[in-house]
Amino acid sequence: MAKIVLGLGMSHSPVMAMDGKYWADFAKSDSRHPLLFDETGKHVTFEELNAQRGGPYSVQAQPENLRELYEAMKKAFGRLKDDLAQANPDILVVISNDHPGEFIDESNVPALAIFYGDKVISVAEEDRTKKLGIYQRMAEVPDALQQMTKGMGMDKNNVWPGSRKVGLHLIDSLIEQGFDVGALKESKKPAKNGHGHGFGMVVTELMNPEQLIPMVPVYLNTLPPNEIPPSRCYDLGRALRTAIEAMPDDLRVAVVASGGLSHFVTNVSLDQLVLKALRTRSEHELRNIPRHLLKAGNSEIRNWVILAAAVEHLQMDWDQYLPMFRTPSGTGIGMTFAKWE
Repeated sequence: MAKIVLGLGMSHSPVMAMDGKYWADFAKSDSRHPLLFDETGKHVTFEELNAQRGGPYSVQAQPENLRELYEAMKKAFGRLKDDLAQANPDILVVISNDHPGEFIDESNVPALAIFYGDKVISVAEEDRTKKLGIYQRMAEVPDALQQMTKGMGMDKNNVWPGSRKVGLHLIDSLIEQGFDVGALKESKKPAKNGHGHGFGMVVTELMNPEQLIPMVPVYLNTLPPNEIPPSRCYDLGRALRTAIEAMPDDLRVAVVASGGLSHFVTNVSLDQLVLKALRTRSEHELRNIPRHLLKAGNSEIRNWVILAAAVEHLQMDWDQYLPMFRTPSGTGIGMTFAKWE
């Protein structure tokens, strides 16, 4: 029987994939960011956020402080990488989400889907940039752009090992347990539709490139209009554990949540609410995270709720919270890292 031996949680973001010396450059376009939500869940412009907060994070947003934060982030990633190597799992089940222009066609987005394929192929960020223009912000800093795409695993159509067998088992088991699961297979056009940085950064930051661990991507939609409520996410985490433990093969499984916490406005109060619930194993608090606060990048907190339920039988060994404030008004990300064993 398979068993979950490790749980890991990590944030992901394009800015986290580049050196801290470029973070101030990345922040310059935040004034035009269309998805800023304040601490009450209200959509705001950058100017409104600035007027509301009054620029309290000017010190944290200084380039030298951002570079120090980058070093702390890399150490946290390194710690997770060491934990993964020590656990030596046979397979990773990675809970993350798609981003516009990556794997899932935006005209047909399932609330939940699992990839079943023996090859996990990334989309190349160059193709995504041409299509959407999202990262034109870094066009004036080509070294940063190159570093960012490589750090996201999206510098080319990278090919990583997957597991058709495990993917199909999880799909079948979750359906038997009452979940409507979309089934995703290898794209015939990976240059157009490939896996994105939610999964790519798990590879680039946590894995040894000489010893890649097969990965099964679990896609949770985190964008309107069909997001799963936190309570249902908790149910899904439990069902995922049941599915994994029902596999007949004697596999050691690591479950990874990739995403969150708050962004694109760093919401410390929300992040601390979530972290407290994770640390105290509070099912009630995790099920009842206010949905009106789970907007924009905050919505990826759902990935952590699923993980927490899947590893209820494990203990939270350590966590680290590194809030990034890349502008004085506090745009950024609540970078978070954690291990259950």
